[in-house]
Amino acid sequence: MKQNDLLVVIGVAVIVLIAAGIFIVYPSLKNQYSPSQISDSPAGTREATPAITTSDSVAVSDIPPKISREQATALVREDYSEYTYSIAHISLTDQYARKPLYVVELAPVTGSIAERNETVFIDATTGDYYNPAQENAKISIERAKDLASEAFPQLSPDRIRMKFSDGSQYVRGWEFYLLNGNEQLVHGGLEADTGELRWYAFGIVRKDRPENPSITLDAAQRVADRETRDRNGVLPIIMSDARIDPLGMPEEKIAGRYVFVYKRIIRDVPCDSDGLTLVVDSVAGNVVEYRKSWNLPENAVASSAKPEITKDAAIKTVQQEAMRIYPTSAANLQIVSAELRWKDYHNPDKVVPAPGSIPLVWKVQFDDETLRAQQWPSPATGWIDAQTGILQDMYYRH
Repeated sequence: MKQNDLLVVIGVAVIVLIAAGIFIVYPSLKNQYSPSQISDSPAGTREATPAITTSDSVAVSDIPPKISREQATALVREDYSEYTYSIAHISLTDQYARKPLYVVELAPVTGSIAERNETVFIDATTGDYYNPAQENAKISIERAKDLASEAFPQLSPDRIRMKFSDGSQYVRGWEFYLLNGNEQLVHGGLEADTGELRWYAFGIVRKDRPENPSITLDAAQRVADRETRDRNGVLPIIMSDARIDPLGMPEEKIAGRYVFVYKRIIRDVPCDSDGLTLVVDSVAGNVVEYRKSWNLPENAVASSAKPEITKDAAIKTVQQEAMRIYPTSAANLQIVSAELRWKDYHNPDKVVPAPGSIPLVWKVQFDDETLRAQQWPSPATGWIDAQTGILQDMYYRH
């Protein structure tokens, strides 16, 4: 029989078998990990898993996962509540990172605050979150865990959770949780390439909290100053704000928190973004929140730190613009402050400011009767270029 005749016979046989419903297709056995659909998957919400490739990937399908699918689900639920996200799909892949990973696809629950689908990866060997971008961080996840633990020698965590942010939504770096059982001891973040502690936060228990502070503002400031020195040594900073903020809703009569804002100094002028913010518990007297922003290259500020435009001229320009926006509030408008600042707002993960590109500005803050009457009053702000007198920006909204 000729080859072409043989192919025709085979084709006819296949058609007959399909029509009879007995044609069998054997699945590929290349990957031992098969997808598993979760029972709470909502119809029409599944999102395609991102392609995961690497130029020198190694097959690891012979490495069994140490973390079960149930454990991976429980780990994901620590950050993605069932009231906010449903698990649309979960499967194992061995095509990246030379180790098995759970791919967990999450869909927003109808009526929740979540707005979009999310895909997260869980290391099936360690239970850690995995982000492909962490391969480019100079600080490994193992080193990040050590640094997070060493930053708080007074704590005794039995577990450390790490997540890597690639900078697309939040600042690039390692986010950590020190835990003891199910209790979260502290939550914080490390710089991706240096491991520097950039922020941390402790919780404050409101139950049975007294109505009045146990320490004074001055005593709390000494606590904040000491923490700043212990973490950083001597820094070129200046205190720009020291206040007490309420804790909880206005009707809750409980002692608040002391907030201290330090601004970074470059050539005798404060930055408006770079600096530190520390929060001290007014009852316990300890630092409960610490945040450091220190991203601006010193050569990025303008060549001259001496203004050509006077403070009075800057205030006048802001007043004129404010009256144009809300003319009926002109009579009760009041200037709160007017100070020189480096206007250093940029995303350090996406933008490296060119030398001399950060302008010297007058930051003019003001309010009116409408703003002063708000539940949490906050002044409006106008930005005036200190060399040209041009209004750069204005935030003024009723």
